[in-house]
Amino acid sequence: MKIKLIFFLLVFVTCSNGTVFNEIEIDNEVFDELINLDTREKILIDTSNLIVINYWASWCLECIEEHEFLIQLSNTKGFENRIFLVLFQDSRQNALTFLNNYGRGNISYLLDPDSKLSINSGVFGVPETHIIQNNKIIKKYIGPLSITNLQEIIISYSNEGD
Repeated sequence: MKIKLIFFLLVFVTCSNGTVFNEIEIDNEVFDELINLDTREKILIDTSNLIVINYWASWCLECIEEHEFLIQLSNTKGFENRIFLVLFQDSRQNALTFLNNYGRGNISYLLDPDSKLSINSGVFGVPETHIIQNNKIIKKYIGPLSITNLQEIIISYSNEGD
């Protein structure tokens, strides 16, 4: 009984504010396994600069809600080619239908074969957004992004050179 209570409290505290700050380092080879959703070609991601990776699925209602925020962020100066949406436990065809319905923005849409990046990043579910620099997750947002979260991300970017 005590273990269940401790586990519940740990989960509650961790998930209550939607932001996690523990750094997780990801092997660069895991990034090299990502595939472009449209072309099905492997891509290279430079994590030496701050990037944003969002895990999403077409069946996720909260992903629909935050998609417009991610498009707006992708069109913000300095975030061009730094926003990546990784499909999580969904089909490529469903993802393409989603993008036709809700738009694309200046975002790279990716497939994660065998969920290697998701597993190594400790993804709980969708939506989940990670701020990454130098192969390290420096901040996680669990659940849909809010305007406040977007402001934090933009401030992180503006402080990147400090």
